[in-house]
Amino acid sequence: MALFVTKEGKRKSPIVMMCFLLSLVFAGVFGAAYALLVGPMYRHLYFGSDLISTTVHCILIALIGTAVCCVFFLLHDKRMVPYSFVGLAVLVLTFYVAAFQLEPAARATMLYVVSLYGLAPVLLGNAVSWSIYLKIRKPAPQAD
Repeated sequence: MALFVTKEGKRKSPIVMMCFLLSLVFAGVFGAAYALLVGPMYRHLYFGSDLISTTVHCILIALIGTAVCCVFFLLHDKRMVPYSFVGLAVLVLTFYVAAFQLEPAARATMLYVVSLYGLAPVLLGNAVSWSIYLKIRKPAPQAD
């Protein structure tokens, strides 16, 4: 029972577990965004080179996914969204660590895929969510 209750009998905060689960929801949102938007963007948006087009597509999809994920700021605890984006960063970091366990040919492919689909959502999501959170959080009461 020590997992859920302190020595004094108070209930522990489940924020870590909730943020981890919400980061999995965020991963699903970004996965769905990539699944739905990669095809139409590939057919209709080309910027002169494949590298530039792919980069712009990833950024646009990450911005759309971040906008959808920021709807969760409507939850009572405003810390959930930025903490969950940190959890998403930990998840992507875990994939990077797992990639280094593969043989060299598969490692290069795995690093490319994780960077392509994971880097933009983590960087943009953390930047946007933390900036929103720092603007909307209530300042701590000051002692006189």
